[in-house]
Amino acid sequence: MKKLFLSLCVLTITGALSAQRIDFHMGDNSNNKAYAPTMIQIAEGVQEGQLLIVEPELKAVTGPLTNPVKAVSVRLCDMEWKDVKKVTLDDTKGDVIQKAFRSDNRLHVLVSHSDKKILKLRHVVFDAQSLDIVTDNALVDVTLQKGDEGAVWTADSPNGLYHGVVYVVWSKKEQSTAVAVLYDKDMNKLWERELAYSDILNVVVCDNATIATSRLGMIEDNKDLTAFRINLANADGEKHGEFVLDADVSDMALMNTDGHNVLAVALEGKGGYGVLRIGSLGTRSYTGVWGLVFDLDAQRITVGNRHAFTDDDLCLFENQSAGTKMLSHKTDYVRLLDQCTTPQGGAALYQRAWKVETRNARTGMTTSETVHSMGILMVQADMQGVLTINRIPQNNQNADWPKVGADVFPHNGKVYVLTNESKHETDEYTPGQPAQRSKSLLMANAALSLYWFTPDGQGAKQMLEKERKAILYAPSYAAGNGKFYFLAGSMKPCLCSITLP
Repeated sequence: MKKLFLSLCVLTITGALSAQRIDFHMGDNSNNKAYAPTMIQIAEGVQEGQLLIVEPELKAVTGPLTNPVKAVSVRLCDMEWKDVKKVTLDDTKGDVIQKAFRSDNRLHVLVSHSDKKILKLRHVVFDAQSLDIVTDNALVDVTLQKGDEGAVWTADSPNGLYHGVVYVVWSKKEQSTAVAVLYDKDMNKLWERELAYSDILNVVVCDNATIATSRLGMIEDNKDLTAFRINLANADGEKHGEFVLDADVSDMALMNTDGHNVLAVALEGKGGYGVLRIGSLGTRSYTGVWGLVFDLDAQRITVGNRHAFTDDDLCLFENQSAGTKMLSHKTDYVRLLDQCTTPQGGAALYQRAWKVETRNARTGMTTSETVHSMGILMVQADMQGVLTINRIPQNNQNADWPKVGADVFPHNGKVYVLTNESKHETDEYTPGQPAQRSKSLLMANAALSLYWFTPDGQGAKQMLEKERKAILYAPSYAAGNGKFYFLAGSMKPCLCSITLP
């Protein structure tokens, strides 16, 4: 096994790493109709100051199993949501916005539709200035038989040069099928491969023009083992393999590939499964993370690096000062929050989060719910499975479900983490100190911060917004030249941007 590398828990980082200042802009006006901000896609317009927004129009009242999308709209607007032009895409009732991006003077929009009869992925190309439709065709168009189910995933390479599509049809009568298709930056098809395994949960597209998928599960007669199924496809063909790890892991982050190796990170635990649990229903405890390399040529796990949670890791999840002696090296309520592919390998965020419900003693009805989160553990892994651990203190509570929690993404050799915290925090990265908690329980800890880390684990941060509430509503979208757009705000989101060096 490779030796595990742990970054030192330094109080402050000096020099060039912390000297950089991030340019941040937050629009003044919010979008009061952005009822589902995580469904909104953002791309930079051709003209300076303009944005291309793809968003759903939602029904006012819907049931729990009803798709609320009435239609999909495309807007050309400024940072204050003021429209230059807006169009509604026909025949998009019940559709899901999968992807939107601009390439030169073209806006590419991918929307999917799945029901009992069809699985469809539609690709509509707009002129990025006039919003006229240039082409409109189906990339996936499958008629489902009775009892069949279908699903489609889209993903992009970090460098923006490749776009991947994976779709699956699970059949009760015939053999289930899974297909991976890779496109270039202008959505020209490069190759198509049928995959061996249709039980897919994770999909990643890498800068080396490769698509990988994964799924893990327990082995029935030995729950201390974990089974993995990996698909790998590129221009040379398709590879696949089944692997068994002598550990009980979940919350796997599929990260990267290099020819015949697939990199992943997973969370080690024991007991029942779940993500955000209520009170005593949380039965799973967590004890560490693994860096895994699956070799599809050798058909074995060639690297299995285990990082057992240290006292300082557990102090992070309990929001206590580093150095506090913990009674045990396990904790509860940990989940995979976000992940990204990096040039070195990848990065994943693991966060401790749980929900508390308040009920009416007479009626038994839930009157409110609050989500608490304490600590974000960032795990970087290189292609040899070597792990680098960083700790981001957090002590947040919100009277509604957090929209995003945190967003992790690579840029120019560093990994950036965008998240919310108390407005009383500073620009110093102090991983050994507990995070501050707001005295308010409503829209609490709504200041916005950006952290960044080198591959060897040096960290720094900057408070982006303290005075205005800037709850992170959606992941960031790269626009090139270090520019990233995202949604943040109070009750409704504003358009925001950062420019990185």
